[in-house]
Amino acid sequence: MAYSQVDVGGSRAQKGMTPTAADPGEMQTASEIRGDLSQRTRQILDAPRQAPDPYDAAREKAIVHECRYLMRLLSLRKRSAGEMRDRLVQREVPADIAHEVMARIERADLIDDAAFAREWVTQRRSLRALGDEALRRELARRRVESDLIEDALGSGEDDEEMRCRDLVRSRIGYRDREQLRSERDGSHRRRLSRRLDALLTRKGYPGSLAVQVIAAELRAAADPAGD
Repeated sequence: MAYSQVDVGGSRAQKGMTPTAADPGEMQTASEIRGDLSQRTRQILDAPRQAPDPYDAAREKAIVHECRYLMRLLSLRKRSAGEMRDRLVQREVPADIAHEVMARIERADLIDDAAFAREWVTQRRSLRALGDEALRRELARRRVESDLIEDALGSGEDDEEMRCRDLVRSRIGYRDREQLRSERDGSHRRRLSRRLDALLTRKGYPGSLAVQVIAAELRAAADPAGD
């Protein structure tokens, strides 16, 4: 026998035999690997492609179209989510399309009803001296949620009574003061009081506050020492 056999750890090995390297014929060359990859790439590119579903393509086109429409509206002024949903309803956009359109607008961070309500309150108080009730009505018409409306009305250091007084004072002119100080029958005071009350009602100030402020400001206007 040319080789003796020994037992190693429960296995049998032939003494004098050493492991040999892999057969070079079994290894791929770099050029062969590149050729194989090139062939697989051609197979992928040449494979028949599934035609796009006409329904999915039409749906995506409609979604993109409505998203662009809402973005044009937002470029003119900020709007609440409710306002934009109403616009889609007016355009008779199908519910599933409208839902996806609003979802994409929200994911793009183009909707923030809390910020919208705060900005609306600040601007309308500054530009039109509106009372809180009028602001509630305006924001409710724009489909802003009630809790966001109340948060917006409570933000800042603005005081409704002071806004009401400033508005009344701005509507009592020099001639009004002269008539209030010279009249004896109180006719001008009554006319002016009714006019101011109507103004404060339109502006959304509470009736009790309006009566209190009008009475106080008319007394001050009729006092010669007020100048």
